[in-house]
Amino acid sequence: MSLEWFSRMENAVRVSLPDLCEGFDEVDIIFDTDTTEQHPSFSFSIEGEDDYDEFCIVLFDPINQEFYSYHFDEEAELHAKVLFANLDQMLSFIHASFHDYMEELDEDYDDIDEVYELDDVDDFDDLGTDEIEEVFMEESDEDFVDSNFLEEDHDHIEWITNDKYIHIEDNSLNNEINYAIYYKLGIDKETGDGVLYRHTITKQNGDEEEENVLLYFKEEEASYITELISEYEKKKYK
Repeated sequence: MSLEWFSRMENAVRVSLPDLCEGFDEVDIIFDTDTTEQHPSFSFSIEGEDDYDEFCIVLFDPINQEFYSYHFDEEAELHAKVLFANLDQMLSFIHASFHDYMEELDEDYDDIDEVYELDDVDDFDDLGTDEIEEVFMEESDEDFVDSNFLEEDHDHIEWITNDKYIHIEDNSLNNEINYAIYYKLGIDKETGDGVLYRHTITKQNGDEEEENVLLYFKEEEASYITELISEYEKKKYK
């Protein structure tokens, strides 16, 4: 296994990224690499007020010497694995992912404006701080992990990653299921075990269900779990 191409592409992306899009000048783009994974990755995030929003991840398969990512094809209504043969293809994908993210962000703000449109700006003066927060949080609760669950008897866990989010649509002839899945990785301060938190919101035929799962694993298990997931990806996308 060789990471030579990974390193060369990392340097090329860093050099090319600032000039890729004028929109990059308006926001802070964070470009991170992770070579500790079985498939090293490039991640691209936007720095917010309190957190980082990841809008694109590019993975590298050191065995097959392939750069790839995943994209939801709306026309075919399925998730596709996208392979990058060169720098230009990767930069085009990053550029498109950035604009897709910004469009979704604009749509979210438009939805809030439509729901909470006020006749006069002075109407906010009649609301206390707590009331204003409640107005906006009522509509956007599903955008956050279940903080109540994490606070109940889980203060012994030190969370070491930001919230990771993925949206999955499973469409069939007579059924449509939407999954909003949030992940968080932590360490049990008492035992040193790893903890993977998974919060799932499932919407099907107008019904909504939520599920919280905590997976504990030993430090020695981490590489085996990564290997199992890698085997699943190889079989799923073969």
